Amino acid sequence: MARSIGLIAALGKPEAAALADDVGPWLRERGCEVVSEERLRQGARPDVLITLGGDGLIMRIAHTFPDIPILGINVGRIGFLAMIERQQWRDALVDVIAGRYEVQEGPTLSATVFRGEGVIAEAWAINDVVIRSAMQMIDVEVYIDERFVNTYPGDGMIVATPQGSTAYCMAAGGPVLAAGVGGFAVTPICAHSPIRTTLVVPEAALIELVMTSDRAAVLILDGVPTLPLKRGDVVQVHRGEHRFRLVILEHMNFYDAFRSKFNFMIRPDAVPTLGPRTRRAR
Repeated sequence: MARSIGLIAALGKPEAAALADDVGPWLRERGCEVVSEERLRQGARPDVLITLGGDGLIMRIAHTFPDIPILGINVGRIGFLAMIERQQWRDALVDVIAGRYEVQEGPTLSATVFRGEGVIAEAWAINDVVIRSAMQMIDVEVYIDERFVNTYPGDGMIVATPQGSTAYCMAAGGPVLAAGVGGFAVTPICAHSPIRTTLVVPEAALIELVMTSDRAAVLILDGVPTLPLKRGDVVQVHRGEHRFRLVILEHMNFYDAFRSKFNFMIRPDAVPTLGPRTRRAR
């Protein structure tokens, strides 16, 4: 059962603030302790964090308060991670309070940038670590577990977690990794070569990306430009210390979300032959 619940609404979204005015009192009426973002910053650790916004808010909160399970109520647009739509919030929170949920854990990425003999930056990402060119094509060498793979001329390189594979990785033509896949996708961006296949490597792999161009490039972590890169810089990526934890309710379905939120329906009017099914006993 979840009795201590963090509640955070997206900044600058009046509809999220209005929803928080309904959700907070509703939770208190049912005997829950509602933990504000201010108290979280002071060290409070609720059972679950409820975010009212979109995927961007989930990412921000997961970075700021790592390892706490998050349930996202979508007040954004696509909301692939925030799978609960705002009209469903009461039913969803009844299940959370009653403990009828699972916590889905996904890996994060640790990134260390070496320049010469020293480390110039260390950070971590939930979705992806990206080397991205500015205006001109760059060359990036890829090494897996200290073995040279190839040099990729193009717009850069993406290393994505399973939860991040539906973001820039998918847009760049890479694979979607379902939750539970124990690996990372290494995807070239607009490679100027017929050899542009994504590599899916184990979670335990050491991934090294080496800048071998003089042209401008930047390191981007979860969509945030972090550091300009120079020729010879090595971006070392491996599994991070933190885990990305999402609250999953019984009716939440990755494949339904993938099909509907990305309009990924080959035959929109098709009726599944096997019909609705619950999880089979293992």
